[in-house]
Amino acid sequence: MPAKVKIDDRAFWWRRSVLGENISNGNWIVALILLLGGGFAVSQGWIASGIGLGVAGMLSFVWNEGVAKTTYIIGAWVVAGASSAWLLGMLCNAMFGMPIIGYIIALIASISGVIKTID
Repeated sequence: MPAKVKIDDRAFWWRRSVLGENISNGNWIVALILLLGGGFAVSQGWIASGIGLGVAGMLSFVWNEGVAKTTYIIGAWVVAGASSAWLLGMLCNAMFGMPIIGYIIALIASISGVIKTID
């Protein structure tokens, strides 16, 4: 009697990883994106955003799906805050000569987004 081998026919995003039964490929993909974003942020001089993205990327490797999903959300808000701070900083620098105004507005928006998401 031949042995029956179960083939994982789920989509690539939901398949389990070779490194852990409960870690999906989606966790690795998002973690890689967050870590690359963190490296890019550090290379551009955005140290605080880079550290936040790095921590979010490292937390994405956990086995608990709830923690991984929360990390995705917080990482997305950090990315949104960093990119909007860059854009608003450029705009406020061009309009008023003070990029700090744009940085503060983006920081408030990203912190309130994380708080709204967690609540």
